[in-house]
Amino acid sequence: MHTANEPLELALLYHLNSPVPKSYVKRVPATELRYLPDAPFLELPPAPRDNLLSELLARRSSVRSFEHQVMPLVSLAQLLDAGCGLNGLREVDNQCYEARNSPSAGGLYPLEVFVSTQVVEGLVSGLYHYEPRGHGLHWVNDSVPTDFIEPFLQQDYIVNANALFVFTSVFMRSMGKYGARGYRFALLEAGHQAENICLMAGQLGLDSLCIGGFHDLSLNAMLGIDGQRHAAIYCVAVGRKG
Repeated sequence: MHTANEPLELALLYHLNSPVPKSYVKRVPATELRYLPDAPFLELPPAPRDNLLSELLARRSSVRSFEHQVMPLVSLAQLLDAGCGLNGLREVDNQCYEARNSPSAGGLYPLEVFVSTQVVEGLVSGLYHYEPRGHGLHWVNDSVPTDFIEPFLQQDYIVNANALFVFTSVFMRSMGKYGARGYRFALLEAGHQAENICLMAGQLGLDSLCIGGFHDLSLNAMLGIDGQRHAAIYCVAVGRKG
C-alpha cells in the first residue's frame, strides 16, 4: 500500500492502487441506479441525424475481431493527427499556445501517444512514439500488437489490429499547475484523444476498440517508461473488422 504527502504522491496513491480487479462484484440492474426516477419528465424533439458527425457516431462501435489487411500509411497519419495533431497557434491573454485537435487543460498536453503497428503499408512493424511537432514517428522497439496480448490480460481481440494506440501521461505537466486535479485532467484528455481516433477510424472505413484493462507494470515496461511519473492510462486498437 502506498501513502501520500504531496499532490503527485496523492495521484500516484490512486493510480498505483487501482489495478484491474481479480474479481467483480455482483451487477446491479441499471433500473436500480436511475437518477431522479420519479421526477417530471420532458420529452425532447428528435435529434436530427442527417449530418456527418451523427453518421460517424452511428458507425463507431467496439469490435473484438480484426481482419489481417494492409492499412495505408496515410490512414495511420490521419488517425494520429486526429488524436492530438497540431492545427495552429492560439493567443490567449498575450500568451501563445499550441492548438491541437483535442482539448487540454491550460494547453499543457500531458499526454504522449505510442502506437504499435503491423501490416501498415511502407512502415516497418513495431512500436513508435508519435511527435505532433513535425508530425512524425520515433522508433521505440519491435513490439507489434500481438506482443501486447499478455499485458492486456489475454484479450486477444487485438491480434490482427493494424495499430494499437497507447496513451500515456507525464503527470507533472498538468499537476505542476493544477495539483492533484491535474491527474483527473490527464484521464479526461485521454478520452478526448481516443474518441477522436475512433471517429476518424469510422471516417476511413476502419473499426476500433477502446481498452482500459491492462497490467500496468507490464505495459509500462514494454513502452520503456517508469509507470509512476509517466504511465500508460488508456488504449485504442484500430483495424478492419474481421
